[in-house]
Amino acid sequence: MTPEQYLAVFLALLGGEMNEPTFPELLNGGPDPRFPVTRAPCTRPVAPSEIDGQTVVCGTISVPEDHDSPDGDRLNLAFIVYRAHSLAPVADPVVYLHGGPGGGTVQSVASVSLFFDHLRGRRDVIAFDQRGVDASGPDMDCFETLAENVEDVADSLAGAEMPELEGRLVSECILELEGRGFDLPLFNTTQNARDVGSVMSALGYGDYNIYGVSYGTKLALETMRTAPDRVRSVVLDSVAPPQVALYDTLYVPHSQSITNTFAPCEANAICAEAYPEISQRFWDLAEQLQDTPLEVDGTTVDGRTLFSIFTAARNNWADPTTRGFTTYAPALVTQLEQGDVTMLRQMLQEAIPPQPSAEDALAGAIGLASDEQALAQAFVNALDQIELASGTAAQMLAQLEEDIDAAAAPVTFGEYFDDELERALAALPERSDQVAFSRDYLSLRFVTPSAGALIDLVRTHFDDLTAARLSSMIALLGADDVARVFDLIAVDNATLEAVAEGEFELLLYACQEDFIDGFNSAEGFVKTTESVGMGPLLASALTDPVPSMFTICDLFEERPRDNWLEPVTSDLPVLVFSGEIDTQTASSWGPLVAETLPNSQAIVFPEAGHGALLFSQCARDIGEAFLEAPGSTIDTSCASDLRLPYLMPDGSLLDVR
Repeated sequence: MTPEQYLAVFLALLGGEMNEPTFPELLNGGPDPRFPVTRAPCTRPVAPSEIDGQTVVCGTISVPEDHDSPDGDRLNLAFIVYRAHSLAPVADPVVYLHGGPGGGTVQSVASVSLFFDHLRGRRDVIAFDQRGVDASGPDMDCFETLAENVEDVADSLAGAEMPELEGRLVSECILELEGRGFDLPLFNTTQNARDVGSVMSALGYGDYNIYGVSYGTKLALETMRTAPDRVRSVVLDSVAPPQVALYDTLYVPHSQSITNTFAPCEANAICAEAYPEISQRFWDLAEQLQDTPLEVDGTTVDGRTLFSIFTAARNNWADPTTRGFTTYAPALVTQLEQGDVTMLRQMLQEAIPPQPSAEDALAGAIGLASDEQALAQAFVNALDQIELASGTAAQMLAQLEEDIDAAAAPVTFGEYFDDELERALAALPERSDQVAFSRDYLSLRFVTPSAGALIDLVRTHFDDLTAARLSSMIALLGADDVARVFDLIAVDNATLEAVAEGEFELLLYACQEDFIDGFNSAEGFVKTTESVGMGPLLASALTDPVPSMFTICDLFEERPRDNWLEPVTSDLPVLVFSGEIDTQTASSWGPLVAETLPNSQAIVFPEAGHGALLFSQCARDIGEAFLEAPGSTIDTSCASDLRLPYLMPDGSLLDVR
């Protein structure tokens, strides 16, 4: 951020809303009565990257649980609008469809701001949590299930091994949600796709663009198939095709990322001569290490460890320590074949790949005159100060925002009572007493708030003196205070609830719509893993035990839909991104989807993992150029510049572009 941007946030925090609120029409329910909008403060922190009510707007949108029955039950979808930086933005915004299923974005304002800021030069960017997910699913928390299993959940959180707990929690959560009236089969990608257009209509937009990542690409494809009205263009980044059995093929992306690591070397005559058949040698080495591991400074390196070194961290855009790994990959395999762990040790110590820094550049500079050396050193010092000052400014703005919020909404008597209730719980002498209290307390999450329920709670679980003290406080609670105490049941126990729910959001979608008539199965997973090129020892290590979801999905009913597992065909302009080292969605799946999208352009980026736009300016610029002119041919030549050289046995670097 620039000093001017920091100043704008600072002035907004000190002076309140300096300008008219963004989207004032949303203050009165929004422009589309079919999908009413309720404005709400954005989840903190918003500063320093944004200003609530000016650069970002948050709230909820009411949509039908079943779009074929618009007068039936409703769901609230949480949204954020990131306002375009331009004072004269274009009319067609970008809606971001997040991955998962599950794992929303609305509760992390800064992350979407960081990921898509390059698109906000001329366009609004909209994000929303999909139905049943995070901020769009607070009423779907399974607190009765948590209450019944609170002791086991707490023990699991403390590290106890309870392999049967996950299945029990999922089974009971299904029954709890059905008992509260949720129609679980309606939590699917087709209903989700119809939510997309509803959200955009609710916010007053006409034509719009879609940017989907991971599961968001599957949702984008279903939107193209079943609800394409007003969609102007689509970007699919890290593609999850509906026709691919994604859970059978969990290790296909890993295998392809390893193949892609070595393929440019094998395609180059000089590199291939220096490292003949290097891909197969990798798999042979992994099998050898799985049979006979190495010990490196107290770390056991078996085939799974080598497999992880080549796949796991490189897929994480936020981890800079693996940038440049491909350069060393053939040499690493060659050394390990010879029992030499020098390079592996350096990698484990994060000395390789080397990370560029101003200090290293200065230390390596040769031939600088004394004044040039002084200027260079002054620059390095100033750079350090800028980084320190920027970090300090960001922290201070975030803290200022928190303090101003606290001053504007001081602690209520209900929150004070909640703190006293927590202290009384901690004072209970026996763990069994604490568990019994927690069970009854958590069971109040979806009970109609009342002072009587709180009085019954404290009289049941505390001694006469403590119960009398707490009851006298309850008598002083107003209706808003009582409601706040009940709200805090969810806030105070979010960690326990996260353990109890686990991956329920993912399972709710995947198990109902992707595990159909043998499409995705434990047998298919093992068979596919054994066929991707690895040896039997490594394949066995990766598939035994089979991931728990293959058995847990049996707890859900299959909900097949016509054409759901078929390829999507559409004439819409589509840009398809894949990453060569993506270990979540295979690099081949983007071109596969493009085969049935005649107005598409597919690009596979070197050195990009999951979410290609996060790994290079090249990907971001190509995406932005496409949105400016969908359907036109985009210059993608910058992608070839991402290709890394290989370290040769003589220490030289070979350019294979």
